[in-house]
Amino acid sequence: MSGDRTVARVIPARPPDAAFFVNAPTAPIGRRAARADFDALSIAFEGMDDDWHAAFLARYTPWSCDTTRGRASPALTLECALGEIEHYVEPPPAGVSAINPLAVEVDDDGPGHSRVRVCTYGLAATFSTRGGRGRAIFARTGYDPRERAVENILRVVTAWLAAARGGLLMHSASIVKDGAAWLFFGQSGSGKSTLSALSTKGQVLSDDLTLMLPGPDGQPRAVGTPFRGTYTGGPPLQGAWPVRAAFRLRKARGSEETEVLPLRRSLGNAMAIANLPFLVDQLHARPDLFSGMEKVFSAFPIRALRFRKDDPGFWDAIEASGL
Repeated sequence: MSGDRTVARVIPARPPDAAFFVNAPTAPIGRRAARADFDALSIAFEGMDDDWHAAFLARYTPWSCDTTRGRASPALTLECALGEIEHYVEPPPAGVSAINPLAVEVDDDGPGHSRVRVCTYGLAATFSTRGGRGRAIFARTGYDPRERAVENILRVVTAWLAAARGGLLMHSASIVKDGAAWLFFGQSGSGKSTLSALSTKGQVLSDDLTLMLPGPDGQPRAVGTPFRGTYTGGPPLQGAWPVRAAFRLRKARGSEETEVLPLRRSLGNAMAIANLPFLVDQLHARPDLFSGMEKVFSAFPIRALRFRKDDPGFWDAIEASGL
């Protein structure tokens, strides 16, 4: 229960098929455009009205910019319009709150690339990991606030474009320290937000999602994004930092002390891959993604970190491990 509301998990409907995005009747929303730049990854939206345009620029500051009159060369541009569909996923009954649904499906789009279709309550989109132009069609009802729907789609787009370019979007906390990024991952409740709040050294990139893209040397770098989770303890960080190490979080029990523990490479890679939202549940359709994922995670050490929720000294344990 949540107050007087029952919490239910809604099973997402499938995204519309490819023909829908070609044939669906639509109406224009507006004439404005904006984009968000995450290091070398740039994603634009066209067809925005004034209110949405202003909200987008504010939400994604300092990564956003107005491209209404300027020339843009983003990796992907989503052409936005208003459709006639009432909603893409059936909303829960009155008095019931549901975990926000997001359905993703992929089709082959040539060697190394996919055509992705995605939907939430109020927005469906399709795009190719090659980039170029895609489509985003809003439902005519306002059950899903536009800003939340756009955020969900933007995260999916970021994850797939990153994977196609040798990077990944990982469900992990990340902290920049000593000129490098350190990642901390695990399922919800493992302590990512707790550890980020505990950190007395470095600067927190995110306590939720970390974008990795290859640097000029081909090695993965953690990139600042607006997907910072609940962390509000410092200003947002722009830039990119080489990934030094990743840690699978485990909360200490009883008298256990904070300590870095060894982890077999195969097990560490498997645990890390399990923390790739929007991708991992599509590996049956794109098993070739495994090699790219393993390449990213093999570029830096992966260990386990047992830590106490009342002990801010986890950096001492990391330093003592020699990493």
